[in-house]
Amino acid sequence: MSDILQDIRFGSRTLLKNPGFALVALATIGIGIGANAAIFSFVDGILLRPSPYREVDRIVRVLEKPPGGGRNGISTLNYLDWEKQNTVFQYMMAQSWGSVSLTGIENPVQVPSERVSARFFDVFKAPAALGRTFAEGEDQAGRDHVAVISHSFWVSQFGADPGILGRSITLDGEPYAVVGVMAPGTFDLTTTKIWRTLAFPPEAMTRDFHWFGAWALLKPGVSLEQARTQMDALAIRIAHDYPKSNKGWGIGIDSFKSVLVAPELKLSLYVLMGAVGMVLLIACANLANLTLARGITREREVAIRAALGAGRMRLVRQFLTESLLLSVGGGVIGLFLAYAGLVSMKMTMPENILPPNVRVEMDGRILLFILALSLLTGLIFGIVPAVKATRHDLANAIKQGGPGSSGGHASKRLRGTLVVAEVALAFMLLAGAGLLIRSFFQLQKVDTGFDSTNVVTAYLPISERRFHSAEEFKLYVRRINDAVAAVPGVRSAALTSALPMQGWGYGMPFQVVGAKAVDVANRPDCFFKMVSSQYFKTLGIHFTRGRPLDEHDVKGAPPAAVINETMAKKFFPNENPVGKRILVEEIAFGKTRLGPEIPWEVVGVVADEKVGSPGSSNDYSPGIYVTVDQSPQTGQAIVVRGETNSTLLQRSIRNAIREVNKDQIVQDMKTLDQIKVESVAPDRFRSILMGIFAGVALTLAAIGLYGVISYSVVQRTREIGVRTALGAGPADILGLVLRGGMLMTAIGLALGVAGAFGLAQVLAS
Repeated sequence: MSDILQDIRFGSRTLLKNPGFALVALATIGIGIGANAAIFSFVDGILLRPSPYREVDRIVRVLEKPPGGGRNGISTLNYLDWEKQNTVFQYMMAQSWGSVSLTGIENPVQVPSERVSARFFDVFKAPAALGRTFAEGEDQAGRDHVAVISHSFWVSQFGADPGILGRSITLDGEPYAVVGVMAPGTFDLTTTKIWRTLAFPPEAMTRDFHWFGAWALLKPGVSLEQARTQMDALAIRIAHDYPKSNKGWGIGIDSFKSVLVAPELKLSLYVLMGAVGMVLLIACANLANLTLARGITREREVAIRAALGAGRMRLVRQFLTESLLLSVGGGVIGLFLAYAGLVSMKMTMPENILPPNVRVEMDGRILLFILALSLLTGLIFGIVPAVKATRHDLANAIKQGGPGSSGGHASKRLRGTLVVAEVALAFMLLAGAGLLIRSFFQLQKVDTGFDSTNVVTAYLPISERRFHSAEEFKLYVRRINDAVAAVPGVRSAALTSALPMQGWGYGMPFQVVGAKAVDVANRPDCFFKMVSSQYFKTLGIHFTRGRPLDEHDVKGAPPAAVINETMAKKFFPNENPVGKRILVEEIAFGKTRLGPEIPWEVVGVVADEKVGSPGSSNDYSPGIYVTVDQSPQTGQAIVVRGETNSTLLQRSIRNAIREVNKDQIVQDMKTLDQIKVESVAPDRFRSILMGIFAGVALTLAAIGLYGVISYSVVQRTREIGVRTALGAGPADILGLVLRGGMLMTAIGLALGVAGAFGLAQVLAS
């Protein structure tokens, strides 16, 4: 211990005598470790940190598995059969997502909500902090008007009033009794603020309308594979008994951990972690170069120490102690940089990019990571220079260590190799960042199929139970549409069941009349939008054939539909689809069931509208548009094209809607341009981070190259003097110096190009 303390004191004095070297080394290590720690905090919070739920290995997600693969929502009767006939789940519960209107208060608000089975909180083993969770039987009709709220919502909306228990709140126009408040923490991380019980009404008892999901808790001792085996057998029996709705369908069971994080997010984290790993390797190579250079100047000191009896291990330990002092000091700087980077990323990252129930923060785990990385970094960049500087050839060390000598050839080669590695890694990062940035700009140029200039959008949350008939609902939304269209500065307004670039809304199986018949369970599907007649005009979507929907396409008139070009090309190749008929089952108004097939006549073909984000895997989806009047559903949004895009216009639109109904909530009012920007926000965020890391890598590589060349010039001062005395001019000396630097750069670039091709294959995914 005495020797170690002596090494630390001596190392500290040595570094203080070389403040330039020490500052460059500390900054280099701090940047490398800080970047790694900041990204690792996300990797740890998302992929490594233990789940906040108890017995998470027993929690599984259960969904329907369509014939084409993937996962789909569940139909009511299938779920009830699963729940009744399985022997592998201790609990099983249904879950439907959405939002609910909280009214009866000064400013009505739309609140993220879930409807769940009574066993929901039992699956996650989460008791209430105040009151209770749902009791057995409270998910049955007549007993389902109870609610549990999150702790954060209790604080923000009700001022943490302990008298909330038993209080009646108005949700979607109906009274609900608050029976519990969840504990702070885990359930505050989700977007959901209110949980209500899910009761299946008689009209929902179908097998062909897939509208909710499910979670289950495996019985103790039951494995995931055992559960899959039994549920697969159950799915085969159901498909045999009900082939019309279930032929070819299965049951998909996935562990909670496997579905918590989307594959795209995992890959992004791995790519970013690889990028900052490269930055750290470049930093280590840089420091190794600097330390090698210092080692050469200290060779005479080492030789004298060895001559006086110092063993090689004692000398190596001295050099490693200095390296560890630098790495630990750099780790302290990296800690502050990591914290600043983490805060900056959390402030600038897009909303909803992180999964729910994930907490990303600097804690003891990250501190341990920084400490371990600091020690590892010190060993990586310190071990080779320490060994090189303490070699036993004392006479040669004294010869090569003199001022103005050229240094050993082995040292030159090693320093050159490190520079080549830095240049190669930096080039790979630059290439990767360039690919992501180029892809991002290409996403912004994707043809969305509509003109987003001066278009304002908003959701109009409407309870399914609010209207007694479809006619009453249609009259209400028509009044809203007319009121908005009459606002000064509005050119046109329209209703839609799904906003552009916000997903399908409804996905419906269909059958082209006259084509080969396919059973309902295995039909192809398409997006199915209910829109008002001005939808295409408002968005500026162009027709290629036929006519748009109009005010004559109402209830009682022949069912009329417009299809997009993708559907026309895929299902009507080499023929005119106008006049053809497409069978789609009716979506019952206000109910979770399907009705009889409706023969929709194609009256027009419209240019493709991007229904997903510009970066979605499929370019365009086949789709059908029908009028709200002929297929009414309460889930509606409004699109408004104005003369200008101004805050005043948005305020006027809100006021016009409130004049129709003061309790009508106008949710997420945004421009189409905002939606487009938000849809590519994750790509922008990744590109910016990769660009920053690539810039840091380039800077570090440049510093490393400069350091090697400048030190080489110092070491070759005597040689340069001799060459000048023999007639060499400034250009000759400049060429002598640049040739070495350009050679190292060229070799590094050649290796970097090869590595960039491999990296491009990873990024292409």
